[in-house]
Amino acid sequence: MARVSSLLSFSLTLLIFFHGYAAQQAQQGQQFPNECQLDQLNALEPSHVLKSEAGRIEVWDHHAPQLRCSGVSFARYIIESKGLYLPSFFNTAKLSFVAKGRGLMGKVIPGCAETFQDSSEFQPRGGEQFEGQGEEGQGQGQGERQRFRDMHQKVEHIRSGDTIATTPGVAQWFYNDGQQPLVIVSVFDLASHQNQLDRNPRPFYLAGNNPQGQVWLQGREQQPQKNIFNGFEPEVIAQALKINLQTAQKLQNQEDNRGNIVRVEGPFGVIRPPLRGQRPQEGDDDDEGRHGRHGNGLEETICSARSTDNLDDPSRTDVYKPQLGYISILNSYDLPILRFIRLSALRGSIRQNAMVLPQWNANANAILYVTDGEAQIQIVNDNGNRVFDGQVSQGQLIAIPQGFSVVKRATSNRFQWVEFKTNANAQINTLAGRTSVLRGLPLEVITNGFQISPEEARRVKFNTLETTLTHSSGQASYGRPRVAEA
Repeated sequence: MARVSSLLSFSLTLLIFFHGYAAQQAQQGQQFPNECQLDQLNALEPSHVLKSEAGRIEVWDHHAPQLRCSGVSFARYIIESKGLYLPSFFNTAKLSFVAKGRGLMGKVIPGCAETFQDSSEFQPRGGEQFEGQGEEGQGQGQGERQRFRDMHQKVEHIRSGDTIATTPGVAQWFYNDGQQPLVIVSVFDLASHQNQLDRNPRPFYLAGNNPQGQVWLQGREQQPQKNIFNGFEPEVIAQALKINLQTAQKLQNQEDNRGNIVRVEGPFGVIRPPLRGQRPQEGDDDDEGRHGRHGNGLEETICSARSTDNLDDPSRTDVYKPQLGYISILNSYDLPILRFIRLSALRGSIRQNAMVLPQWNANANAILYVTDGEAQIQIVNDNGNRVFDGQVSQGQLIAIPQGFSVVKRATSNRFQWVEFKTNANAQINTLAGRTSVLRGLPLEVITNGFQISPEEARRVKFNTLETTLTHSSGQASYGRPRVAEA
């Protein structure tokens, strides 16, 4: 009898468990109905604009089906001349591309030393405290304090074409030291295993504020977003930083409505390295060993890891045809930190009537952002339907889901774009060309699969000899293979 009672109790427990699980699944289905139903794609533009004193941040709606399914969000930062994007960090990995302009960038990686310092002036003595740390530091080492300027973590020059990897929780700032606007586009991997929160981009401001609030978060549309210091009591800040209460209150930016991109008055005096090509001779060999492309990676730590590479550098192009254009790929083999954030990028530039042969991403979603020009794009889904057939132009983006085939044809004098991919080593397969899936199939498979003659099958398989780029103008030459151009 006890045995029967135990079985009944166990069965009842299982029934309750499965009922609860089914209810949870049903609830999730209501929250995310048809999350990846991508029967129609659209070229997207920003849905929110956050204005600041010296620029603006444009945010795309990450609830749009194609972005939600890809697990990413997207933003564009436009920083005016002498504009400073104040330090902030995110709950997700981020991959950025400098679309226009030049400037400076800094990151603060937890636990890493301040390796940029003015050694000719910084001569602290043991036990010395700096001004504002208490009575001990007011008399001792006064001369040294007057000569001390600053020391901080690495600062880098950035320019058009630079691709920048940023890990979650790392504070980052930008400054425009040029005359033209500095335009940076960023993709945020909301579906990353490193994001332990929900699938929403959440910027955490160390300084500044966002008077318009996080308009993309439900329930926070009308709430101004303050910086992190604002949430603490001023007394706590004063005790932690060993400063007076008045200074602690200033850190909270309570009366500051400049936004998160502020204008710098006067010179911007950070310690910075020389521009590219101006590095002192005596440090060249050592720098190449630590940061050069040919390092074996064993000497690289999280503090010294290279996080920037330029995709507009002609010397690193992967596909190049002068009469058609070029394509450059950046993955974890080129930039090892991408292995950690699990993102990669592709830069493309093609001339009018050039075509990127039909292809699909085998192991990643792609977010295509147009930096210049126009193109005609077609995308085909798993049901064999054309889910996008239209023109894309500068400033627009479109998501290309994993496995969806896409073809691009330039319709302006030059079409340039950048693709962010949700895999550190994204792979593509092509439908046409010398390395395509059709080229790898036996003629008998093509003949029977498409019900065409052996001669037609040979033309289908061998007529296109290019691998990536081809001309889209003119009639196809039937009956004989084309001569490869590159």
